[in-house]
Amino acid sequence: MTSQTLRKLFLDFMDYKGHAVIPSASILPKEDPTLLFVNSGMYPLVPYLMGQTHPLGSRIADSQKCIRTLDIEEVGDNRHLSFFEMLGSWSLGDYSKDESIMWGFEFLTSEKWLNLNPQRLYVTVYKGSEFALPDTESIESWQRAFRSVGIEPDVGIEFNFDKDDKTDKQYIYRITQKSGKDNWWGLPYKGPCGPCSEIYYLQKRNPIDFRKNLFQKYNLQQIQEFLENEIVEIWNHVFMEYEGEWGENHEPRNLTPLKNRNVDTGMGFERLLTVINDLETVHQTDVLQPISEIVKRWQDKQ
Repeated sequence: MTSQTLRKLFLDFMDYKGHAVIPSASILPKEDPTLLFVNSGMYPLVPYLMGQTHPLGSRIADSQKCIRTLDIEEVGDNRHLSFFEMLGSWSLGDYSKDESIMWGFEFLTSEKWLNLNPQRLYVTVYKGSEFALPDTESIESWQRAFRSVGIEPDVGIEFNFDKDDKTDKQYIYRITQKSGKDNWWGLPYKGPCGPCSEIYYLQKRNPIDFRKNLFQKYNLQQIQEFLENEIVEIWNHVFMEYEGEWGENHEPRNLTPLKNRNVDTGMGFERLLTVINDLETVHQTDVLQPISEIVKRWQDKQ
């Protein structure tokens, strides 16, 4: 699948679900001296997520160009980039978790759209903390989504690799409940925030029954490396229900309900293109391969 095809499929799907498709905003933030570059798809929509009415309605979608340096240490691996596109969709006080999750599952697995094998999908949800309840609503939606294709999803709390041993442990569930570090989305300062649900894809080079097929042979470090490298996050569904800030370990604190319950989803364009085409790295996609070839030819001449 080419990059143009993927981008069009996503925007066509969102249009089919009633979203107004808007162009990518400038990567230079307007009237905000606190941010050097637009670093996420949601940033240009913050005023509307905080309650301002969008002129095109309550369902929005786009493919936003971003520059991100927060995870600069990850750039150079097979899936992180500093300049990238983010495929995004928003509900501004319109639909909520269930529609977002069911539509996300439809786009990824339906033969009409991306036709990914649902057996290769794994998801995470927020497990709760002192100041926020577990996201049981998302669990129920994901259970319904997987059951619709004949998969009975197991649910459980994340494995602690720092404390737990390898004996009779479940290292990953179809639906894994995780802490705020991974599944509570917010800004570095007080602003819109809420639990999120991330969708992961088991890369095609691995057997679907990897938990039985591989984990029996692996030590704890190998299992941890497998989960980090072979099951790749492709889409994050953020449920912005509060205004608040981060506390210790990115757990929420000082929460106040927002006027509207919003949804913000973001999917790494180049990363998804890599997964769909079963490539080793984002640099092999038709977005970056031509640039890589030019750099290689230049290096060969030195």
